[in-house]
Amino acid sequence: MVHLVDSSVWVALFLDFDTQHRKAEQTIPKLSGMIYLPYCVIAEVTTILAYKHSKRLADNFIAYVKDNRDLKIVNNDALDEMGFYPTIPHKLSFTDAALIFLSDKLGASLVTFDKQLARIAKKVKT
Repeated sequence: MVHLVDSSVWVALFLDFDTQHRKAEQTIPKLSGMIYLPYCVIAEVTTILAYKHSKRLADNFIAYVKDNRDLKIVNNDALDEMGFYPTIPHKLSFTDAALIFLSDKLGASLVTFDKQLARIAKKVKT
């Protein structure tokens, strides 16, 4: 099976004071198969870790991503997501819309702790 993991999960995994940290520690190891990691998620997670904790923790995330053979970085074309974004009638970040689009495009299950994103993803068809 293939998965697309949202920023909420990665941030919770790397921030030990996050309220979802233990859940992330249990979730990530249970994912079997390929995990897609879009560029926009890398950018979002790195930014959050740098601002909420430290540049060093953001660097640790980048090192983890670069050294992990189970992750496939997706250098997606923003034009596809830009075309998709206006079709969503919900207030949603561009990154979250891209995740909905890419999960469908890649045939990947969307793994998120964001309840709003999960709810909208179930409603929206790309």
